[in-house]
Amino acid sequence: MKRLFASVLTLSALAFTPACGDDDAPPNNPNNPGNPDTTEDVSANITQDTTWKTGHTYTLKNYVFVESGTLTIEPGARILGDEGSALVITRNARIHAVGTAQNPIVFTSSRPEGARAPGNWGGVVLLGKGHVNVAGGENTVEGFFASEGNELTRYGGGASPDATHDCGVLNYVRIEFAGFELAEDNELNGLTVAGCGSDTDLDFIQVHKGADDGIEFFGGSASLSHAVVTQADDDSLDYDLGYNGSIQFLVIQQNSQVGNYGIEASGNRNDNAATPRSAPEIWNATFIGSGRQSGISPAQAGMVFNTGAGGKLNNVIVAHFADFAVDVSGTASAALWNAATPELYLRNSFFWSNRGDTASIPAAPNPTVDSSGNITNPDASNFDEPAKVLASGLNNRVMDPQLTDARNLTAPDFAPAAGSPALNPDNAATPPAGFDPSARFVGAVGSENWLAGWTAFPEN
Repeated sequence: MKRLFASVLTLSALAFTPACGDDDAPPNNPNNPGNPDTTEDVSANITQDTTWKTGHTYTLKNYVFVESGTLTIEPGARILGDEGSALVITRNARIHAVGTAQNPIVFTSSRPEGARAPGNWGGVVLLGKGHVNVAGGENTVEGFFASEGNELTRYGGGASPDATHDCGVLNYVRIEFAGFELAEDNELNGLTVAGCGSDTDLDFIQVHKGADDGIEFFGGSASLSHAVVTQADDDSLDYDLGYNGSIQFLVIQQNSQVGNYGIEASGNRNDNAATPRSAPEIWNATFIGSGRQSGISPAQAGMVFNTGAGGKLNNVIVAHFADFAVDVSGTASAALWNAATPELYLRNSFFWSNRGDTASIPAAPNPTVDSSGNITNPDASNFDEPAKVLASGLNNRVMDPQLTDARNLTAPDFAPAAGSPALNPDNAATPPAGFDPSARFVGAVGSENWLAGWTAFPEN
């Protein structure tokens, strides 16, 4: 923890440093030895349009804030993070990081290959002026002390949020070995998207081996597509505070040692009735657990919806989670499922071998206890997951999706095998306008493997 406190103490000093970079005697980085003129340390905040170039390596030495202007990152640029570093795009700036399938942009640890681990550095943070369902419409992003009170860590549009606010572009980007916990419930994730609007472009993004959540949305309406989150220490996708964007083509994979939920969906923990609701629409997703022994703490589960959060999920695979597939936790989220116009549902989806069950899905009761630890209510939510999720009319079923090698941690293949029922269009629905309507299959991957070429799954 000492390193984290030291890093945040640099925040006030960073706000007054000049634009970008440190050109003197750049290091010979073990991850990318290169020539001296292609490596650069970055320790100062960025206050004007700046470009990080193809073939160059940039090492973040601490928290680097893009205060204004656009940070452009060219295909193939490599960004390394030192201990206690992170890249933060403030709400008065933008990022334009566009790689290619052949030449992705890679954010990773500055430690040499073989010595890298989750939490080596902080990750990437995008802050915008969209809606956030908290009092005043603004908040300080997680991973920083609220006492800092610094404009550089604020997000949300206040009383006049901009639903379309453009935080920038991330295309063909990998983020590895990032994230750390500053304090309980105050963490940096691999990718944090806070208050970003619908004009934000997040497409072909992988977050691998993050120390906290893979991707977390705080409010806003940014959309996400072709996303891969592998082996996160906590939740793979986390959203809260009114996030209501759209997501299509999402792959999540957990290992047997770490990982909590494939999705943790929350509303506002202080006000479960706060609006707008956290209720994104999600099409074509694959959630893969490790099949480890049940009962290990923390629980390993496909998805949990709590504190008034919803989600509209379609054409989804949920398989091999140790404890349960779906948990609708609390009466506020249960009410969204039971509403005449539901804001929480799963449709046209496959469930397989969750807690080893190949005939149904496990129940996920939410008991309440008194001060002595005695159970006073065996299920306060009063939500029967097997009955509700597998009810007729939703077209959900317990069925083996026959994925090629989805639980392989170093060379996974999430594509359905030939003849898989996931490829049968009769088992899926057609995505609506705003989504790719050709994805008439169950899960994130159909006959074309969009993960090929730009993703990677290093152990360390």
